[in-house]
Amino acid sequence: MYSKVGFANTYEGADDSQRKISKSEIEEQSRHSNVNLKGYLPKDQPDALNHLYEEEIREKRAEAIKKDPTLAATLHGNKPSKGAMMDKELQAEEEAMLRKKRTDSMSGNSY
Repeated sequence: MYSKVGFANTYEGADDSQRKISKSEIEEQSRHSNVNLKGYLPKDQPDALNHLYEEEIREKRAEAIKKDPTLAATLHGNKPSKGAMMDKELQAEEEAMLRKKRTDSMSGNSY
């Protein structure tokens, strides 16, 4: 689009899905994700690849939140709730107890 008003980059390439993605990046992601990205039309491949990246990010975030109940609030810039803080403390105590039980069972001590 040609415009004589404003900056050209305002009108061109504003959509992230328009970025150039190399064929090697598409092939590599196809191998790792077991999704046939080559089966998409060439113009739809960047959108499919972006969708895969978004899924990976969501999965990693969900796993991190399972490990740390206060993470969701801190990611959004908020103070974690009292319940989340208590959950984190309980989780830490349970992990310490499990570690202690493992070391006791490995050393041969019984209850």
